Amino acid sequence: MDTDVERTMWCPKKCDLLGLNTISNPYEFKWSLKGAIFLLIALLSGYIAINETPFIFDNLPIEIPAFYFLIIAISSLAISLRFSQGTINEYVCPSCKGVLFDIDRFKHIRKGKITKKSAKKHNRILQLLNDSSELSELQCPSCSKDMNFVKVLYKIKHDSQAGNFILEEVIEDLVDSVMAGEKEMQVEGCKSCKSLWLDKTNRMYLGAATILSNKESLE
Repeated sequence: MDTDVERTMWCPKKCDLLGLNTISNPYEFKWSLKGAIFLLIALLSGYIAINETPFIFDNLPIEIPAFYFLIIAISSLAISLRFSQGTINEYVCPSCKGVLFDIDRFKHIRKGKITKKSAKKHNRILQLLNDSSELSELQCPSCSKDMNFVKVLYKIKHDSQAGNFILEEVIEDLVDSVMAGEKEMQVEGCKSCKSLWLDKTNRMYLGAATILSNKESLE
């Protein structure tokens, strides 16, 4: 997508101008100065808490329990990880809450490499888009070409952690009766820009779903 038109692109439904939204990406790790600083604080605080360094505790103006340094270490580590996450750009309509984003965002990078699971999901969605022949009434906000309907067969796995076997079974049955099994959602995508347009609900499901191929759906 062309990021130079991020402030002038209209929602495909023509209800409002799209706004650029930058969110954190927990699947991508990047070193940053702030992340490194808080990581250093976490390591020092953890060392002080575990070893109860006499040099530190003997020179404090007031008595501070070692447990406080452990809290600082944990908090600093959490902040460090937050600053070290990558970012994702998406375009959101403030009126209908629809979202336009690049298909490449399904690729999750760990240790500098794209994970096999995310690559598989990305490739399946891309194939579904490329194979689509049904045109939508919507036009791509970036290139103005007609978008295509994309029918996505998916399945969401639910893991119960209720802590009680009977309660877990009840919860699982209730959830499965509503959500489990193969389902189909219809989204719209641009073959030229390799982007998808999703409403708020489909965005939530597509991110957590396992995309099934036609072959798997018949098994």
